[in-house]
Amino acid sequence: MYSGQTGMACRSSGRLCELRFVEMRKVQLVLFMFLLYSFSLRAQSNFELGLFAGTSQYLGDINKEKLFYSPSFSGAAFYRYVFNPRYALKTQLTWTPVKGNDLDFNNAYQQERGEGFHTNITDMSIQFEFNFLDYSYSVQKMAFSPYVSGGLGIAMMKNERGLSTRFIIPFGLGAKLKLSRRLSMVGLWEFRKSFTDMIDGYSFPESSEISSGLHNNDWYYIVGISLSYKINYYKLLCPAYDD
Repeated sequence: MYSGQTGMACRSSGRLCELRFVEMRKVQLVLFMFLLYSFSLRAQSNFELGLFAGTSQYLGDINKEKLFYSPSFSGAAFYRYVFNPRYALKTQLTWTPVKGNDLDFNNAYQQERGEGFHTNITDMSIQFEFNFLDYSYSVQKMAFSPYVSGGLGIAMMKNERGLSTRFIIPFGLGAKLKLSRRLSMVGLWEFRKSFTDMIDGYSFPESSEISSGLHNNDWYYIVGISLSYKINYYKLLCPAYDD
């Protein structure tokens, strides 16, 4: 009955419908802001902000197996929510240009083709981190731990062949070191499985002796160091020792 009356009101008065729609949107916006604010209050005692600097490289049809081939500068900004000394969740925005050239390799097929590429990649990822050791935030303890990470993401790739967007699977490993009560340094190596052959834009023919199913989809990775700053970690500290 109510839905029928609403439909009649909407049909009889477009202005009334528009006002109701605007009011509904306002309510939704207020609810969203409230939830966001509630989350920020909960998270303000155990999160950190940081920056990454390092290099980006790629593996694919031009570079089949050389690690650290043709590095480019890579940078990132991230937010890390810390559940406890073992577990954390990181959201990261990363800029990763990659490049390659057939003439850098000795096989006859690539020397004859002589192609190259340069692709700018910007990706957003969410990764779960597991610390192998308790990464304590106590002033009285030195904190160090190797860790592994994995998650999901999306990447925007742009080169001379156009612009494409693809899902990615990021995963990596590294080591965390506490420099002070609030400042931490992380050395990391993160890979991205891209599910596309458009990073370099080339595929070896099936008849080629260097064709490989492993490289039908390109990979890229980053290596470097990040610095993060802890925001109000009072709930993770012992007040008897960390005032």
